[in-house]
Amino acid sequence: MLETDVAMQLKETHKKLVQIMHQKIDEYDLKMGQLHFCMLVKKFPDKSQKELAREMRFTEGAMSHSVKKLIGEGILEQIPLETDMRYNRLVLTLKGESFINEYEQYVTKVYRDLFIDFQEKELVILDKLLKRINKNIEKISNILNQNI
Repeated sequence: MLETDVAMQLKETHKKLVQIMHQKIDEYDLKMGQLHFCMLVKKFPDKSQKELAREMRFTEGAMSHSVKKLIGEGILEQIPLETDMRYNRLVLTLKGESFINEYEQYVTKVYRDLFIDFQEKELVILDKLLKRINKNIEKISNILNQNI
């Protein structure tokens, strides 16, 4: 069935992209969740560690482990909140900023290289088709959630 073949191609594309992204993260001996956490710290510099944990849906133990690892790697540092010294604010170190910037540049290059030899009109068509697929996935998900 053609639909199955196309879906399997999408799955394989995703798998390969994830592998490429993980290669870069592995250079820092980190996990994808820890990278995402660092990006949240950068995006929300005024949130407390506790608020960031809620955002990531981390347990306190997982958060504590990740924070210790990232501090140990010199990527994050803890600074007590001025408004409430019981809570810490996490801040990216220069090494952390550099790591995130390098990763973002890497991802941008991978995405650019992914579409080498594509014409702009082909990308426009592909974008529209993938958006339709994603809308269909949302519909399926909504139907499944209603049946729960």
